[in-house]
Amino acid sequence: MRNATPQSDWRPYTGPVPILEYHVLGAAPAGAPYPELYVTRPDFHQQMDWLDDHGYQAVTLEAVEDAWYDGGTLPAKPVVISFDDGYRPQFTYALPELRRHGWPGVLNLKAEGSDLYTSNVEAMIAAGWELASHTINHQDLTTLDAAGLKEELSGSRQLLRREYGVPVHDFCYPAGQFDSTVIEAVKEAGYVTATTEISGYADRESPYELARFEILGSSGVQGMVEDLESGP
Repeated sequence: MRNATPQSDWRPYTGPVPILEYHVLGAAPAGAPYPELYVTRPDFHQQMDWLDDHGYQAVTLEAVEDAWYDGGTLPAKPVVISFDDGYRPQFTYALPELRRHGWPGVLNLKAEGSDLYTSNVEAMIAAGWELASHTINHQDLTTLDAAGLKEELSGSRQLLRREYGVPVHDFCYPAGQFDSTVIEAVKEAGYVTATTEISGYADRESPYELARFEILGSSGVQGMVEDLESGP
């Protein structure tokens, strides 16, 4: 994908960056416990087209960190497009949709129990996507003792690194649940950043409390645009 590596027209940038958060792409089935987590495929298609038409370019969170902390570069209007948990449509639909624009995504993957096959994740990584950890079992980390935290944080990172041969620099809090103890454990596990469900632009000054805009079934294009226009 074009934006999987820095391009010649990218420039140094250390300001805030929007991160979009998606879960399932598709219509919510009858009786789904969290129907708002389903974004229809036409909505996703239109949202990606809107971003492209308005000059946005998707990049990985690793690219953002490189610009923030190591003098790297970003496009004029960067956006990170992240996908939580590991649902099949993230491979079958999001991957080709982002490829159409030349963009990578960020896959926040549960180390066990996702809907994705190993070959699916390998294909996403090969296409320039970033793999980030979303624990092993998607537990509320604020309820765990020190041993449980180490297992879910260090353990998930080790599993993903061993399985896919990539660094896994970044973490995503399950259900956005964290506290100061969890943050310290995330740092101890070797992660560079962690994303939350706090709404807003991600800022380099809060690497372990990175805000995201959660895109819901009711968002449509207009809801996404309102988030982006809310300003950093």
